Amino acid sequence: MSALQRFENKLEEMISNVFARTFRSAVQPIEISSALNREIDNSAQILSRDRRLVPNVFHVELAGTDHERLHDLGPQLQAELVGMLRDHAAQQSYVFTGPVSVDLEPSDDLTTGRFRVRSQSAPRRPG
Repeated sequence: MSALQRFENKLEEMISNVFARTFRSAVQPIEISSALNREIDNSAQILSRDRRLVPNVFHVELAGTDHERLHDLGPQLQAELVGMLRDHAAQQSYVFTGPVSVDLEPSDDLTTGRFRVRSQSAPRRPG
């Protein structure tokens, strides 16, 4: 990740913090979708001139209240997020290292309206 991307991410995080504290609005699926797209854009590694390798396992950490609300939507939300990631990857010529998964997890250090995305590359398991 370049210095400019790190600066942009920090600035975006600071602005998000201010809005989250001011308005205390719950996290919306579209916000998670956008953050997942940014995560793969920022993590892409060049394979060839027109193909880039991106992570395939995503963990979205949410405040307890947001986690409960979104978890109640069931597996459909995760399926939609995975589908959106696949669509974005196809548009950008990204290649996943294995099956794509998105897990929603509660985090004690986040407040309502705040979330964090972590990603990693996990190879396809033989079998």
